[in-house]
Amino acid sequence: MKRFLAIVLASIMLLAMAPAAVAENAIIYEIADDPEQMDPTLNSYSRSSMVLQQLFRGLYKLNSDGSGFIPCLAESYEVSEDQLTYTFKLKEDLKWSDGSPLTAADFEYSWKRVLNPDVASRAQSDMWVLKNGRAYANGECSADEVGVTAVDDTTLVVELEALTPWFISLTAITSYFPVKKEVVEAEEPWTRSPETYISSGPFMLEEISSLAYIRMVKNPYYVDADDVQTDTLTYMIIPDAATVLTAYNNGEINVADNLSSDAIAQYKDTDEFSSIGRIGIQYCDFNCDLPEFSDKRVRQAFAISIDRQAVLNALRITEPVIYGFIPYSQPSLTDPDKSYRDIAGDMFEMDVAKAQQLMADAGYPAGEGFPTVEIVTRADNEQRLMAQILGEMWKANLGVDYSITTYESATYWDELEMGNFSVDRNGYTCDYLDPVANLKIFVTGSNAYENNWDDPVFDAMIDATDKESDPAKREQLIIEAEKYLIEEMPAMPMYSYEDTFLVKPGVNGVIKNAIGHINFEYATFE
Repeated sequence: MKRFLAIVLASIMLLAMAPAAVAENAIIYEIADDPEQMDPTLNSYSRSSMVLQQLFRGLYKLNSDGSGFIPCLAESYEVSEDQLTYTFKLKEDLKWSDGSPLTAADFEYSWKRVLNPDVASRAQSDMWVLKNGRAYANGECSADEVGVTAVDDTTLVVELEALTPWFISLTAITSYFPVKKEVVEAEEPWTRSPETYISSGPFMLEEISSLAYIRMVKNPYYVDADDVQTDTLTYMIIPDAATVLTAYNNGEINVADNLSSDAIAQYKDTDEFSSIGRIGIQYCDFNCDLPEFSDKRVRQAFAISIDRQAVLNALRITEPVIYGFIPYSQPSLTDPDKSYRDIAGDMFEMDVAKAQQLMADAGYPAGEGFPTVEIVTRADNEQRLMAQILGEMWKANLGVDYSITTYESATYWDELEMGNFSVDRNGYTCDYLDPVANLKIFVTGSNAYENNWDDPVFDAMIDATDKESDPAKREQLIIEAEKYLIEEMPAMPMYSYEDTFLVKPGVNGVIKNAIGHINFEYATFE
């Protein structure tokens, strides 16, 4: 009922707001649900990033064609000979959206807030690249020992724990955005009202209505405000992809992202359609705390006993199936014309006979004695259908019974965190172009902890990749680490992400990067 009312309310709001898109330089875009987190220092969600990337900016930002990163709040930086110390010079006279000064001290406060063990940010592993970042997050040292220091208002010195060639790109992700200490630490929660929601990006929050819309307006204090043409940016919350297509066809929104197979079929050969590979995968976690899934043979059996292409065909998902944890869009470290997957190849294949033997070896011949598998998904039709198809494949091929439990988005991740599942549906988009990124999410204590799998051997293999500077040797270390992860199979890769979106004629400059973040800063209007 909650989801039905959300769709109805979104439709009413669309009809009410449609003329605004004609009357001014406006973007009306859709998003599937409320953002899970509006504080960038706490954020690890892709949907939230879609909002936060419009409201905040960091030291660097995506350039206008989405191909690389350029200075934003930073003017420039210098790097030490050992490439472990970055000294950033900030632009003069930076301001928050309320007109107050924004300084290097705001960056030091915000980055240390992400790592603060008392804050318990879900994004803290993003900051482990900082010197003593992980140690502070684990309570092993003080904040003063973390490698980020504001020398003066416009000078920020950053010390890294190890070689991090992708560090500049990290400064453009949400966890590296500054937040204003005075509002964050005020008595009233700062993210609940536009009056207290102080930001640093091209847009600032004007109005937010849960399950209905988020309205932003141009931020006059943004460092590059003179180049921003969009006056209003509205995110309509439309959970259903079919409704998105209707709204787009009716001109009620002029940018659409949640595309159904019908939308792709209708627009794929037009100038309104765009597609870009995203550095993430869709996968299913196994709850490794459960006795039956603590055995890697069982996890392997479940992973290799399903027909991935048949699953995607049934769901009319056009993204490519994958037999590894690193997506097709991550580049090779040794060949600029190839992806990492071209070099590494598939790491496993479907093999029902082998899966059945693995189950027998684990003590569950033909599924005998295996507990009912609780498949947990969010409450939408596509996820429920995927859960049912997977359950039927496991029942037919492994002899196990299954049940399906669904939760609304607002409670789904809490249920996973409490371990209330056997198999879930998950996905992760990484923050930088380097194949190790997609493996690091499985390091002990990192963001993707839902499977409750900790492995010191794997952790050490990933640490070794950070210490190797030779690209060829490093790529081989990453391949070996991925092979080990496949052998352990704490999660089951399903498909590699592709981002598709629609933009109406007359609107130009809407871009996405490999992270999947849409960017409206450079939008122009004919």
